[in-house]
Amino acid sequence: MIHKLFSIRNSHLIFDLFLDKKISSLYDGKVLNTLTENSFNIENIVNYNFKNIYITKDVPNYLSFSPSINNSNLEFKKILQYKGYLVSIKGFSDVKDFVDKTLNKRNRKNLNSKTARLYNNHQITSQFFFGQIDKKDYEILFGDFYRLLKTRFKKKKTYNRYLLNWNGLQASTFQKILDKKASLHVLYDNLKPIAITLNFHLDDIVFSHIQTYDLSYSQYNMGDISMVNHIEWLIHNNISVFDLSMGHTYYKEKWCNHHYHFFYHVFYNKKSIRSRLFAKIISQELKFLQFLRDKNIIGKLFMFDKFLYTYKNKIARP
Repeated sequence: MIHKLFSIRNSHLIFDLFLDKKISSLYDGKVLNTLTENSFNIENIVNYNFKNIYITKDVPNYLSFSPSINNSNLEFKKILQYKGYLVSIKGFSDVKDFVDKTLNKRNRKNLNSKTARLYNNHQITSQFFFGQIDKKDYEILFGDFYRLLKTRFKKKKTYNRYLLNWNGLQASTFQKILDKKASLHVLYDNLKPIAITLNFHLDDIVFSHIQTYDLSYSQYNMGDISMVNHIEWLIHNNISVFDLSMGHTYYKEKWCNHHYHFFYHVFYNKKSIRSRLFAKIISQELKFLQFLRDKNIIGKLFMFDKFLYTYKNKIARP
């Protein structure tokens, strides 16, 4: 891509926002959740020293951001990209109310059957670690988390970027759980973790970052059972939005009652011919990539994560 070829500075807003509670100085730090009309401020504003061009990737359009007014030469183009998925909890009295109104009759019957079988055949418990967790237990859980995630993606023959920097993620998340900026949800069979989800919390939104489960429990549709536990906990804690982010799956289509879109913001200096030209080229390139996604060329005919998995395994062989 052009911006990678020329090393144009960029950032992923959704990950900066939810994982690190920070935002680029190209925005003023005020954020509005348009689904709930709740607004909040991001205090950690990072100065990226904008000169000619900058790309903010993965801006969810259910959140409203205002560009900074400190630079009168600054303009940006909004480029539509992939679809996002979220669960809107607002207005539901309990998890049964949500399931009854969101899932069709067939899916409700299947969920009840799988849940009953799992709980009858195993000693299942559920726990959220939010605000408190023992450091030793945390280290053990993250070890299990890594093992389950690696096994699952090896089975799928798909590259997973989070496994590469797992030590960094593990080191940074412990304090966030204590500070109620992150949570771990764990389903146990007796004392064995069989499904783990890492979430990040921001105002009235919970962002589901990484989920995995033990493949030997696949027959129970562990994602569905984990979702029920999440919705119950979210309603109890007055959370309005459970954001499942990008990436189309049948699971997301089944549970999500609101679709949104990600945009790229291509910032440029309106008084610079070179800057305007680069912004136009990058915008056209991004539109073309989205056209390929819409035609199922990228994402179905060609899956980049599967290609990366195959490529990295080939070069790793002696």
